[in-house]
Amino acid sequence: MNLSFEKILKNRPQRKFEWALALRIVDGLAVAISLFSVMRWDGSGSLNRECIFPNLWVLYGVALMVLIDRLGGYDWPCWGSFRGIAGRTFTVILAGAGGFAIFLHWGLGMEPVTFLPPLLLQIFIFLFLVALFRSFLPWMILDVLKIQAHEPLVFVGNTPRMQLLLRESSRKMGRVQEVVGYFGEGCASHQNAEYVRLGSLGDLEARLSSYQMSRLVIDQTCLDHETLNRIAKECVLNGVIVRLIPDSVSFWVGRSHDRMVSGLPVLVIANSSYHLGSHRFIKRATDIVGALVGLSISTPIILFLALLIRLESKGPVWIRQRRAGLEGRSFWIYKLRSMRAGVEEDPQCWASHDDPRCTRLGKWIRKFSLDELPQFWCVLKGDMSLVGPRPEMAELVAKFCETVHSYGLRFRMKPGMTGWAAIHGFRGNTSLQERIDYDLYYVQNWSWHLDLEILVVTLLRLRSSV
Repeated sequence: MNLSFEKILKNRPQRKFEWALALRIVDGLAVAISLFSVMRWDGSGSLNRECIFPNLWVLYGVALMVLIDRLGGYDWPCWGSFRGIAGRTFTVILAGAGGFAIFLHWGLGMEPVTFLPPLLLQIFIFLFLVALFRSFLPWMILDVLKIQAHEPLVFVGNTPRMQLLLRESSRKMGRVQEVVGYFGEGCASHQNAEYVRLGSLGDLEARLSSYQMSRLVIDQTCLDHETLNRIAKECVLNGVIVRLIPDSVSFWVGRSHDRMVSGLPVLVIANSSYHLGSHRFIKRATDIVGALVGLSISTPIILFLALLIRLESKGPVWIRQRRAGLEGRSFWIYKLRSMRAGVEEDPQCWASHDDPRCTRLGKWIRKFSLDELPQFWCVLKGDMSLVGPRPEMAELVAKFCETVHSYGLRFRMKPGMTGWAAIHGFRGNTSLQERIDYDLYYVQNWSWHLDLEILVVTLLRLRSSV
């Protein structure tokens, strides 16, 4: 699937209600109320001043929210009855409260009789409020506030496994989930089925963009690998989350990226969560803070290197190149000159290791990526991000969109100073297709935690090179 900029601009993901954000808000409210209650009570109705310091309770509350997130508390499916909600949150409570109790007893030397009563009270209040808030949240959003926040779902393959999954997800998501229909082969046993047949498997790709869906669930036994890959990339383009019931259940059981639903592993193969407003806000806020810190640290280094460059060779200290950014829009990228004047302007010639065009100082600068320090300014302006696919020269992008498989999908996100492909060694004069494959993995699986991992690996590698 070769994507032009025109198709990327046409297929922008539509804005939709963020249930995960709403869940985080109500869970945060439950944590805050439960912690406030125990901090104001010591078992006799008076202020609790000698038990656990308030800052320790706050740290414990933050740890609970992180555990809920890491244990899939905001992934689909995450709705359901009181028992289902309590079961998931109780797992978090056991992990969080257990670790907190061990820290208080073994780390601070507190006696269990001192901290167990308020901790048990916090557990009870938190479980009760989470179950209450999550049960009433759909009613509040859909009925009281009248927000069109249904989760339209289309599935592929009207198989017994899919029917089992849909029954379980309907029970857990209730009114929030709206099954639009399915693509698959019809038969006599399905004539009275409760789900509408949207077309055959052959109609799926042609009609995929006709339905406003937020999720696509696929039974892998119904599609070959090539078709599945094309559909997943099309869904990334449209901001649709793709989940897969793999054809070999035993192979996937226990894998880190699955969710077991009624004994069936359900894999996320296309997430596309970056287009959500809250995630864009988090990434942009991280970029601004990181760029400000980076500029404050690197400005003296940049000025010193600029002086050395001017003393070593004639020509400009800075160079700028036009690169392709988010949704194919071009912008100017700034770098310290590391080559002889004029040779870096050739878009047909990528830099390589021990490039003869580099100056003596330039080879050292490029070894530690110091020539890219001015790009913190591009991040602060909003043209780039700290983490993302590396920006390509604008003159080459149109050609690559026509010749490289799925190349255009990388422009769904801002380019970055470092990225998933970069930390795996794919940048500059390396395999273009492998670099794109790593970029697509990043686009399809973006998370704040993945950005943090990439930044840490980048810093560790720079440190090891010194």
